[in-house]
Amino acid sequence: MKNIDFLSLDGRSLKTFLIVLEEESISRAANRLGVTQSAVSHLLDKLRLAMGDPLFVRVGRGIAPTEQAVALRAPVQAVLDGLKALTDKRVFDPGLGQLEYTIAANDFQRDLIFPGLLRELADEGVDTRLRFIASGIPAISLLRQARCQLLITPFPPDAADVYQQRLFDDSVSCFYDSARREAPDTLEAFIESDYIEVRFDENTSAMEHVYKAVGSAMKHPRVSVPNFSALPAFLAHSEAICVLPSLMGRVSLKGFASSPLPFPDQGLTMYMAWHRRDHADAAHQWLRTRIKAFVERSIHQAE
Repeated sequence: MKNIDFLSLDGRSLKTFLIVLEEESISRAANRLGVTQSAVSHLLDKLRLAMGDPLFVRVGRGIAPTEQAVALRAPVQAVLDGLKALTDKRVFDPGLGQLEYTIAANDFQRDLIFPGLLRELADEGVDTRLRFIASGIPAISLLRQARCQLLITPFPPDAADVYQQRLFDDSVSCFYDSARREAPDTLEAFIESDYIEVRFDENTSAMEHVYKAVGSAMKHPRVSVPNFSALPAFLAHSEAICVLPSLMGRVSLKGFASSPLPFPDQGLTMYMAWHRRDHADAAHQWLRTRIKAFVERSIHQAE
């Protein structure tokens, strides 16, 4: 039997494999990589030959990973992490070439920070490309599987291989349409109010802290939506309220009235979190520094 030359494997093929594994679609993987579907298929054929396994099989109109493909995720990621570490000490100039990052953030954090930061970088001639994915309450697999390089979240994963840095603190406010109602300034008025809830998935609500503070007295939500950007259409011209970080008044809920909660609340702290594979990378250090500096100027100084 002819031996397979393992040295023919390359980082591009391995990265392609991981993206196909994540997307479970050759076409979506090709879109992410900016290449043709035939190019992705060619790289997968090379890996199939090297691994002695089909890796992905047809299921209906899509594809599904084989058992071996799933088992390869961690060792392939480890190989790519080792290759990446070889370049961590390179001289870095943000003005040379195109910078690409994948960031996990909900639409509140995304809209609060990144449009302004990207405008700054564009004015400086820095070619930065950002891909955003929703974080919800983020699972540590987002970082460990390199599905993103950075999390922006009030709930950073707690693990030895994850770093975190505080970005800003915020209070929690009650938002409402002042043309339709007044602020619920007592606990009784708050409990009696209809409310709109952001629910990231079946088990996770953005109002968990409210439920813990108020308990079972709360009604069921009048409306549940999957993201913060959906709130204005339902809140406008209604008597409902929603309970969110006060800085939401600068983005999705700009123009709505807000008031403090009629009961004690601990507020929230927003963090950046990243995997140790990216900790010493000069390009990632630069991005984290720019995000922190932008937040200091645009959020803290405006308070």
